[in-house]
Formats: sequence, structure tokens, C-alpha cells
Amino acid sequence: MGSVAGLPARANGNAERAAWALGRRLSGLAALLVVALLAACGSPAPQAQRKASPPPSVVVQAARMKDLSEERSFTGRIEAIDKVQLIARVQGFLKARDFEEGAEVKKGQLLFEIEPESFQIAVSAADANLANAKAALTLAQQTYDRTKQLVSQNAQSQSQFDSALATLMQAKATVEAQQAALDAAKLNLSYTRIEAPMDGRVGRAAYSVGNLVGPTSDPLVTLVAQDPVYVTFPVPQEMLLEVRKAGISADSLDVKIKLADGSIYDHVGRIRFADVQATASTDAVMVRATMPNPDRLLVDQELVNVQVITKNAKPKLVISQSALLLDQQGPYVLAVGPDNKVAIKRITTGEQRGPLIVVDSGLKAGDKVIVSGHQKVRPGMVVAPEMASDASAPVTE
Repeated sequence: MGSVAGLPARANGNAERAAWALGRRLSGLAALLVVALLAACGSPAPQAQRKASPPPSVVVQAARMKDLSEERSFTGRIEAIDKVQLIARVQGFLKARDFEEGAEVKKGQLLFEIEPESFQIAVSAADANLANAKAALTLAQQTYDRTKQLVSQNAQSQSQFDSALATLMQAKATVEAQQAALDAAKLNLSYTRIEAPMDGRVGRAAYSVGNLVGPTSDPLVTLVAQDPVYVTFPVPQEMLLEVRKAGISADSLDVKIKLADGSIYDHVGRIRFADVQATASTDAVMVRATMPNPDRLLVDQELVNVQVITKNAKPKLVISQSALLLDQQGPYVLAVGPDNKVAIKRITTGEQRGPLIVVDSGLKAGDKVIVSGHQKVRPGMVVAPEMASDASAPVTE
């Protein structure tokens, strides 16, 4: 009986436990459903509902045709057309120096003066000797005339006439000799005044007032002509042959100079001379151009960068140097097409002209290339291009 009576009690207990477990699971599912509904209501829209990010902005510039002259660069040296080292022609003590070192002087301007007193005395002595010789000549002439007359009258012998003739000839020779001595004395006196033989600029004086100078002394000072000047530069023989075969004459070339500060000299030079032989060590021919120097910016023996430019410019395709990129395959640019998509274009480059690069192949006039913002893009991307500030430059096909 006990076991029978206890059976319903256990059954009821199991049922209650099962119902309790089921209710617990249902409440958990309900809680999860509520959390999911709350998350769905509070979370943002899925990826499709998000706004698309704008394309990256880049700066582009159009490749354009530009008239460029052929240009070659060389290293040259400024040389004075005329340069004179002044040397004392007579010996004496310097009495005066009448110039400022480094100043410009005019032709005929007095630079140095040697003490003239001894030379003035020599002139006076030579003048007196000449006067004495002239007096002797006068006496000899009179003696000759009288003797000639007496001989014609048979009053004197022929030997006396010959003697009078010889004395006259000696007197004439003496006068000529004394005249030459006087001229030499005057010339030496003139040499005590050392004047500038041309317009130019004087350098540093080698002697001070009071120094003894003479023909064997070092040069007193160097005088250098200033305007115009030469610029001399070596041209490789191969390049010179190329120019000659192309029929390019010196008149069709301009010569410009780049100064030490990087600026271009204002004046243009002209080629005047090419040497008749090449330098054995370098196989180069020395070419010389004449360059104006009115502002005295060019100095004798100064090293300069020489640019030889053809006068007739030719149109060439150019891009900004900032557009050029380089990898293992060579130079390339990132071009932006009409659909604003980025593409790689391989190019062949020529010479550089300031901020511009000549493009020999790979682009055409009007192609837009990225000059700023390369790091933000890759090929195939759509970008928002903005034209560079100089994009208004004319583009020609």
C-alpha cells in the first residue's frame, strides 16, 4: 500500500520540476528576443545604409606644348680681352702713386711717377751738347765754303779742300748724334711718368712710394680691361661635329652665363672664335665668346656656368617635375582620365628645364597628370581632381 500510495506523489513532483524547467527556458528565450529587438531598434543601419566616403582629392596639371630652345651647358672662365702688366722702363725711385688700388682708370691717366730730376739733367746736358755740335757745324760749313771758293781760284790746294769737306761731314754727323742723344734723354724722361695705356681696372700695387724700380723689377701693377670680356669654354669634339653637321652657325647661338648665386646674367654673348686644334688630354676645342660687362659683374679668371642656346625655339611636350615618379621599370606618371580614374602611364623623358621635364613619349598634350596627392591614390581609383594654379597655360596639340 505504501508503495502504491507514494507513486502519485513522485509523479506529481516530476511533473512540477519539468514544468519549472520549461518555464525557465521560455523566459530565457523571451529575454533574448527582447534584447535582439532592442538591439535592432537602437543600432545603425547596415553597410548598405551607410553613406559612401568621398573620393580622394588630388591636384592635376595638363601636359602642354612649350617652345624650348636647344641648350647645352659648359664650365667656362672669364678672361679679359686686354690685360697689361706695367713695368718701369727706366731705373729710379718711385716719387708718386696716383691711383686707388682696384679703381678704374682712363687711357693716358698717370699711375706712377719716378723721380725725374736726374733725367731732366740728362736732357739739359744732351741739349747743350747738341748746341755745341751745331756751332761746330756752322764753323765747318763756313770753312768749307771759303776753301771751295779759294780752290776754284787756285788759291788753295785740293788737300785743304778735302780736309774742309771732311770736317764739315764730321760736324753734321756729330749734330745728328747729339740730336739722337737728346731724343733718348727726353724719351727716358717721359718714362718717369707711367700712364695707363688703355681704359681698365688696376689691381694691387707691387711697390710703394720710395722703392727703387727698374726694367728688371717685377710688374708695378696689372691693368685689366673691363668691358667687354671673353668667356672661354671647352666643347667636346663630338658635340662640335654634331653642330657643324647640323649646319648651325655661330650667329644662330646665344651665350648666357649663370652666376655663382644661381642667377642668370642679364646680357647675352656671341661666339667669336673656335680654336684650330683640340686639347690633347680632353679632345675638346676651346671656344671663345664675347660678353658685355657694363656693370662689372664679371671678373677676370672667374669660373662660370656657360649656357649655349639656339635662337630658334622648337615646341616640346612638358610636364611639371613634381608629376614624375620612378620605379624599377623606369619613369612614369599617374594620369587622370575623363572618368576621373587613375592610371599608370610609362613615359620617356628628355632634358630638364627648371621645374619642367620634357616628355619624349608616353603622353600627349592635354593629358592630366597628378602633381600632388600621389600617396592617397592607386591605379583604378576614382579621384576628385583639382587643376593646378598654372593650369591656365595654353595647351596645343
